[in-house]
Amino acid sequence: MMNNNTDTLLKSQHIERRKNVYTVQGNMALKSIEQIHQKPAPKKRLPAPAPAPEKFRRAHRYEDNDESVRNVPLPSHVSVIKNRFFTPELIILYICLAALAVFCYYALLWRDDGMALNLRSDAATRKKMLAYALSSEVEHLPPPESMPLAVNETFSWNNYTVKKGDSVSKIAADNGLSLDAIIASNNLRNARLLREGDVLRIPNMDGIPYTVVKGDSYQKIADRMNVALEAILDANDIQDDNINIGDILFLPGARMRSDDLKMALGELFTYPVRGRLSSPFGWRKDPFTGQRRYHSAIDLAANTGTPVKAAADGKVTSVAYSSVFGNYIIITHGGGFQSMYAHLNSTSVKEGARVTQGVKIGAVGNTGRSTGSHLHFAIYKNGRAVNPLEYVKY
Repeated sequence: MMNNNTDTLLKSQHIERRKNVYTVQGNMALKSIEQIHQKPAPKKRLPAPAPAPEKFRRAHRYEDNDESVRNVPLPSHVSVIKNRFFTPELIILYICLAALAVFCYYALLWRDDGMALNLRSDAATRKKMLAYALSSEVEHLPPPESMPLAVNETFSWNNYTVKKGDSVSKIAADNGLSLDAIIASNNLRNARLLREGDVLRIPNMDGIPYTVVKGDSYQKIADRMNVALEAILDANDIQDDNINIGDILFLPGARMRSDDLKMALGELFTYPVRGRLSSPFGWRKDPFTGQRRYHSAIDLAANTGTPVKAAADGKVTSVAYSSVFGNYIIITHGGGFQSMYAHLNSTSVKEGARVTQGVKIGAVGNTGRSTGSHLHFAIYKNGRAVNPLEYVKY
């Protein structure tokens, strides 16, 4: 009987413990589920750090000897600013900018264009520097060219008879003169037509003669011809300021105009086309009528389409067509010269255009009154036809 009660009591206690275990486990499970569905609690924000005391700021500037204050760590926002502006890359950039500023300063300081010789110099220093600069410029100027005339020498003429084999260039070289002196002193229009037996005037100094015109004075002549006034006065033994129209003066060291020299040497014009001389300048038998007629140009035979070039610099004054000359071009040059190019197949320039020697202006043709493909080339001097062979360069 006793044993039965004991067993019953033990069983009831066991069942009760089992219930407690299930209850605890159930509560834990419910709590876990609630934690899953429950939102996390917000974190509490820490209060912002208080600003550094005045003693800390002074300690950071090393104005205070308080070691406890000096060793206080920097606030977080101060550290961020420090790291932002003092990264290794920015430090390198700062160094480069500083070096560039120093370089620009010294470059400006030592510029030699006179704008900023010395930015900090006083008036006395600037005056000394200016005097030194002027003296340096004078020292480095090239020495003046020696005058081709002794101040006590007076101009005079010598005569020379042209010999076989002589040329203007040879005579000039033998006498130590320029081509200008021989050509201008003898008024040679074509230096290539020098003939044996001709008598030339040879000046005893290099230069050219000059005829006084209205409005001239010795100073004006000297300035225009780029000759020292004293040289003109000494060479011509001039004692006063009187000057008369038509007087002939000798200008030591003077030179002819470039176009005049080229004309005398036969180099003012060049051949406008590469071709064969088929008809010369002057009287000839007309190919159409058989009568004797004056041919005021030269004919240069060439294939149709061969380029025609300007014989000299000038301005195109006419591009037209006529029944006689066909397509033609007229160019006006300096010194009263004009050139004409006729029987062209085509033209490449317009009226009013500026052309230079050697530029293409058209092409050889057979237009107008012509017997074959060729170029009719004429040169006019003051409206009168002249022989082109006396002016073109071979």
